[in-house]
Amino acid sequence: MDLIEQVRLNIKDALKFLTDRTDGGVDVGIVLGSGLGRLVDTVERPKVFAYSEIPHFPKSTTQGHAGNLVIGTIADKKVAIMQGRFHYYEGYTSAAVSFPVRVLGDLGVKILIVTCAAGSLRLDLKVGDVMAITDHVNLMGVNPLIGPNDDEAGPRFVDMSEAYDKNLLKIAEDSARGEGIDLKKGVYVALTGPTYETPAEVRFLSAIGNAVGMSTVPEVIVANYLGMRVLGLAVITNMPEAKHKLSHDEVLVEAQRASDKLIKLIIDILDKV
Repeated sequence: MDLIEQVRLNIKDALKFLTDRTDGGVDVGIVLGSGLGRLVDTVERPKVFAYSEIPHFPKSTTQGHAGNLVIGTIADKKVAIMQGRFHYYEGYTSAAVSFPVRVLGDLGVKILIVTCAAGSLRLDLKVGDVMAITDHVNLMGVNPLIGPNDDEAGPRFVDMSEAYDKNLLKIAEDSARGEGIDLKKGVYVALTGPTYETPAEVRFLSAIGNAVGMSTVPEVIVANYLGMRVLGLAVITNMPEAKHKLSHDEVLVEAQRASDKLIKLIIDILDKV
């Protein structure tokens, strides 16, 4: 069995597990980053599946990532929410990190909302701000589409000139105004982690982006490959060249503080799409 056939079978196994236990397709997929998992508390009639239950799903090992797929309804939209994601730094391949997005695609997802915690690369982007991602720079050194291509799933060469959907961005801006949220916009730079950036790296990255993190880009690449429309939202959890040592605990605390704002924004966006 070649790799393409194996991936197809793995997706089929995961899909069967989920469709046997849920009713109908899914409208919107949502990926929740570090400390941002409370959106699932707003889901109506939720069905919760631990990643460990779902065939071929990786296991989430990072603190602040509950490791559940929650399927239900928000704002009359059928949603599938990843309560926590996978990261390249956990030892998974980039393809494995983004495997759940392929499963979401076969569940019927046409819109993917990705969220993450990120560090600011500019002084006017403050801790607690929500930044809509307008574009990204992939400095991870890997791409989830490397390897043989399944032409039935998507094209060999994927156009990324509008990786983040402009219409969804406009909806997010309208929702933010309605909710009184000062939504920032900027470019997200993705590194592998798990180390935080050196001061020299921060100065370098600030020339090419506005926020930096260790995730998001693999899922966005695969979503574009599958023809999904993507909205990216980054919660700023630390400032450039901080005067104190950074820690993941601090990231979680700041993400949780901003989560009410993010939840209100996402619910209103779902109401509009």
